[in-house]
Amino acid sequence: MRHGTTARAPIVRSVASGGLVALLAVMAACREGAGPAVSARSALGAGTSMPAPPVPPAPTMSRFDVPLAYDFTEALTRVERVVPKTFGSLAEMKPTGTGSRTRYAYVATRGPFTAFARDGEVHLRTTLAYTARGSYAPPFGPTLSASCGTGAVRPRIVAELVAPLTLVANWHLRSKARIASLAAASTDARDGCRFSFLSIDVTGRVLDAARQGIEKHLHDIDATVGAVDLTRQATGWWTHLNAPIRLADDVWLLLRPSRLRLMGVHGEGRTLNVAAGLDAYPLIVTGPRPTLIVPPLPPLGTDTATAGFHVALEGTVDYATASRALTSQLRGKTVAIAGRTVRVGAVTASRSIHGRLALTVAFTGDAVGDVQFVGTPRMNRATDQMVVSDLDFDLTTNSQLINAYAWLRSDVLLGFFRERARLPSAPVIAQGTRLIELGLNRTVGGVLTLAGRVDSLVVLGVYVEPRGLTVRALVTGDASVAVRPKRRQAARR
Repeated sequence: MRHGTTARAPIVRSVASGGLVALLAVMAACREGAGPAVSARSALGAGTSMPAPPVPPAPTMSRFDVPLAYDFTEALTRVERVVPKTFGSLAEMKPTGTGSRTRYAYVATRGPFTAFARDGEVHLRTTLAYTARGSYAPPFGPTLSASCGTGAVRPRIVAELVAPLTLVANWHLRSKARIASLAAASTDARDGCRFSFLSIDVTGRVLDAARQGIEKHLHDIDATVGAVDLTRQATGWWTHLNAPIRLADDVWLLLRPSRLRLMGVHGEGRTLNVAAGLDAYPLIVTGPRPTLIVPPLPPLGTDTATAGFHVALEGTVDYATASRALTSQLRGKTVAIAGRTVRVGAVTASRSIHGRLALTVAFTGDAVGDVQFVGTPRMNRATDQMVVSDLDFDLTTNSQLINAYAWLRSDVLLGFFRERARLPSAPVIAQGTRLIELGLNRTVGGVLTLAGRVDSLVVLGVYVEPRGLTVRALVTGDASVAVRPKRRQAARR
């Protein structure tokens, strides 16, 4: 599993109750046996000493792999315009050496570039066809001359330029073009130029002159490529990454990207694939489709960490729902205490004034009235359960009932409810894993393709909040988000 770096502390949450309602019901549906022995002395002090509930952990930043595709046909069109189509001139006779009586001239016509990408480089290949003229001025007599390539078939030169491409912070392309190869198209006589009777072979000189002519324009190629601004395309990518992703009815995944970072550039055909890392703070929300809010496109950053997502899921059930679930499971159960019997009625869950879980239980039988218990839910790593092992009598609200029925202040009664105040984490893990994998393996609108793998889901704890009981879990894994234009959009460009 790969991990991202920790940055600021975002709030990453899911508010969902369906699966957790059943989990809360399990709290009351465990064993019928009595719980562990508890001290009556601890019960007497329960109403006066209440530890603060645990503080939720700060979520961490998530990293996603984001391959972004760019068709560099537009850049190729610009390069075509800045590289001359003609090199040399037959009117410019040049000596073949110092003080030489032999001279030559050439003119070459460049064909269009063919382009392809390989790894992080764009290759530009072109064929130049040329005509050459040679002359010899003897000490006495007329100048002798000859030509080649004056007919339909002319000697050819194949030149291949290589331009490593990358993106810079302002979303412009950057290249450093160079000549990778420049040579005669073949070893056949048709691709050479030798004047036998003059003992002049100008093929090499034409190649050197063509190289010099192209090298003069390498800077122009770099400047032209550097003028290609991908801000418009990047803004489109950015908009798609900010769009809500539907997971289920009224359940939405928000990636909440904060920045794209360049990891590398690779090419295939005429497409550059920009490997980017996305800094994001994923959020799962419920309700109507969230309003699309797209922040301004930030500058492109440089990659400093590997990918890996960390999503803190929350599942919250309100107290009314929790009360119904607990009542359904516990109503009618009996507890025998010192020869007396009480029957459990309604169970009401709430948040105490001290921020702990309060369970108000109605009894009938040998004692009639309500008893309130308080406790702090926590995660038991040994049993992989969420428990309320410190559940105790809340004497601040129960004093009159406990005084009337002193025998209720019993280890047996406390053990009965402590034993049943357990919340297995396996359903939370299974539900959370399914939810995340559903959201991270899909195609959205023909534009976004998400692929992900959940490596682990760990329940962090149960938190008593004003809105209800919240179960938090941390999901980690690897994911990628591919952003590609729709076909009709590509066709228009």
